[in-house]
Amino acid sequence: TEREAISMYKRTKIEAEVHPRFLCLEEFMNYTGLGRGSAMKLGKEIGCVMKVGKRALYDTRKADLYFDSLTGVK
Repeated sequence: TEREAISMYKRTKIEAEVHPRFLCLEEFMNYTGLGRGSAMKLGKEIGCVMKVGKRALYDTRKADLYFDSLTGVK
């Protein structure tokens, strides 16, 4: 029946917490603890800014690699 067909397509709830790789500027500011200007400057300097249309997204993996290189974490 139609009701059974619809129920087949329900998504299962995922319990794992999702940590996005790409963050908007406000999220990147929170991630780094920096203000708007400093976060934008850092993103540009370390090459972690990616443009998608008019949006600028910040790659957390590249930022983490940069921070790890500063602190010596491997």
